[in-house]
Amino acid sequence: MVSKLAQLESLIYISGEDGITYDNLSTLLKLSTSELETLMNQLKESFEHEDSPFTLMEYSDKVQLATKEELNDLIKGYLQSDESISLTQTALETLTIIAYNQPITRVEVDDIRGVNSSKTVQRLLRQSLIATAGYKKVPGHPKLYTTTDNFLKLFGIKSLNELPKIDNEILLQEEENGGTTTEDNG
Repeated sequence: MVSKLAQLESLIYISGEDGITYDNLSTLLKLSTSELETLMNQLKESFEHEDSPFTLMEYSDKVQLATKEELNDLIKGYLQSDESISLTQTALETLTIIAYNQPITRVEVDDIRGVNSSKTVQRLLRQSLIATAGYKKVPGHPKLYTTTDNFLKLFGIKSLNELPKIDNEILLQEEENGGTTTEDNG
């Protein structure tokens, strides 16, 4: 019979880019939280060897198999012809506003940026870095946007709590200087 460690690794592998929750792993493998934690530590140790190309990414309450950072250049070279997620200054600015103020409407993003962000919001939606999270209960019922697990994965963080803290004094200075006037070029 295949070991629980091999079963664990296969479930994480087959979950692909979506990852798999710890609860789902516990249920499928019929393991307690502490048993799963022990197996996860064993799996992490097996990936620490120099010859292993893999590592585990943990975000939200999920885990995903990924390649080690040292292989990034090699893999980027291979994937160079594929469309990848590239973020313009405008997209980063919009994504930052959404990350720190979510849930937030596009109009609220526009107010903070000082320009229309329609194109950028649509691009971030297509890249699955943000998602619609319902509608604001105001006239017109505008969509509310939040970041996604893909956002967490892209920036290599487990949760939004790991975002850097914002210095309110810097924000106040920027507001006094007229805010941002970058046009929305997507």
